[in-house]
Amino acid sequence: MDGKVSIILSVLRLSALINRMGLKLVEGTGLSSVQQWQLLGIISRNEGITLSKLSEETLVTKQNMTGLIERMGKGGWVTTWSDPTDKRLTRVRITEKGKVTLEMMQPRTHQSNEVTFQDFREDELEMMDEMLERLSRSLRVQVDGRE
Repeated sequence: MDGKVSIILSVLRLSALINRMGLKLVEGTGLSSVQQWQLLGIISRNEGITLSKLSEETLVTKQNMTGLIERMGKGGWVTTWSDPTDKRLTRVRITEKGKVTLEMMQPRTHQSNEVTFQDFREDELEMMDEMLERLSRSLRVQVDGRE
C-alpha cells in the first residue's frame, strides 16, 4: 500500500479512536460530546471569543456552531452576548459551571495523555506535533484555499 494512503487511513482511525476516548473522558460531566469539551477549552482560553472565530478554530460551520453554543448555553456551561460595538457579532464566555467541568476533566485528561503518549520520547512528540501541523495546513489550503 502507498505510504501516503496508509497515513490517511491511520489518521482516520486515530480520529475515530480519539473521539471514542473523548466520549469516555466526558462521561459523567453532563457534556454530550468531545466537541463540547473542545469548545469549553477554547472558550476558557479566549474570553469573549466570537462565534465566527470559534467556527474558524474548530472547522465547524457557523450554523452548526450556533446550535452547539445554544445547547451549551442551555446546559449552563457558557453564556453569550451581542458585541456592543458590532451587534452582528455574538461573543461567548465560560460560566462557573463550565469552569468546574473543565477542572473535573483535568485529571482525566492528564492520566489519559500519560498513558497514550508513554511510548514516545519528548523529541518524537515535538516532531509529531510539527508534522501534524504541517499536514493540517496543507489540507486547509486545499479545502479552504488558505492556511
